[in-house]
Amino acid sequence: MILETAGGRLAKGSVDAYPTPAEPGEITLRFAKTDQLLGIAVPADKQVASLKGLGLEETARDGDTSATFRIPTVRVDLKREVDLIEEVVRIFGVNNVPSTPPRGCVGTHPFDATHDAFEEIRTILTGLGLYEAQTQTLVSGEAAAITGVAPVALEYPLSSEQDKLRTSLLPGLTNVLQHNANHDTPDVAMFEIGRVFRDDDGSPAEGWRLGIALTGRRFLPFHEGENRDAINEFADLKGIIEEFADQFGMRGVGYERDAESGDFFIESGSVRGGNKPVGTLGQLSPQLARRHDLKHPVYLAEFDLDLALQRRTTKRGFKALPAFPGTRRDIAMIVPEGTTHDAVLASARKAKPKHLESVELFDVYRGEGVNEGSKSVAYAFHYRSPEGTLKDKQVDAVHEKVIEQMRNDLNATIRG
Repeated sequence: MILETAGGRLAKGSVDAYPTPAEPGEITLRFAKTDQLLGIAVPADKQVASLKGLGLEETARDGDTSATFRIPTVRVDLKREVDLIEEVVRIFGVNNVPSTPPRGCVGTHPFDATHDAFEEIRTILTGLGLYEAQTQTLVSGEAAAITGVAPVALEYPLSSEQDKLRTSLLPGLTNVLQHNANHDTPDVAMFEIGRVFRDDDGSPAEGWRLGIALTGRRFLPFHEGENRDAINEFADLKGIIEEFADQFGMRGVGYERDAESGDFFIESGSVRGGNKPVGTLGQLSPQLARRHDLKHPVYLAEFDLDLALQRRTTKRGFKALPAFPGTRRDIAMIVPEGTTHDAVLASARKAKPKHLESVELFDVYRGEGVNEGSKSVAYAFHYRSPEGTLKDKQVDAVHEKVIEQMRNDLNATIRG
């Protein structure tokens, strides 16, 4: 045990911890020890006078070093030197002992900032309606090889089902979805923060990942309404990613479709932060979904948190609320089936429209009147100036440039 005092730390059993025992019924008080415990200097004569005033008899005195007192039998509470010091400070006045901040040190570690970032991720995703999961680090060789990354094998595995270190969080999350489905919980939205491992030229390497999984109904069932049985779609996963990126401070997030999705996904793509891929997203292969007893489509995403933290900015800005009204212009156009939303936004930015505030996709149509291999999309363009109310002629001139740019870039046919 370590004794903490105002003047220092004393180890139990050390010579300085307790004075040499006096005669039975007597206690020796070292004046320096009083000063050390209180952190202030109390004159020796004042200490002696205080204890004599309480009825203690001084039996021996060693100058300004120590004094020995005989304890009255009625003072059964006085058993140690520190008890005498407590009596001294009580008479001297506790209010006369200056307060000092507690001593010690606050430990820091480079991982502290990362830990705080992970806590912020948890706050954001739980606020978006996701639950946190925690899966096993040890997986089977089949699960570890799904991502195509060389797994790290254990030298002495406990079983063949746990003989590799995971290379991705997604197989474990898929198993959690299966467990929930088998327990009559088919509607799940969850995430996990964890470490993954890879074999880097014979040496194990690890990194932090964020995994997200959605399946089943989008909302808890309502008693009525069109959204009662709405099923999660790819757009739901994309919306969660975009909202998370915005709140977390990842700017310039975009998407790129994969030419080949492999065996794990039926359709997949990469999430890009600027020009660098920071994650993947996709729909689980229907064969794997059936193997895991999952009836609804499964949408998965995984982020490399080491890269995401590098792309993150914690700066926050404020833009004053608009003082002038905005105006809206709609565009309905037929474009090739492979035209993506990002391509439309890129074309709009390329036209450099002045006072364009936002672009919103509000309709997609395939069917009668639209040739096979094409689709009809409708966008709302919102214009606003911070300097005053825009006139129709100003907006129309800018909007025509946007339309012309989309005709050229997207091979778009503008509908009346």
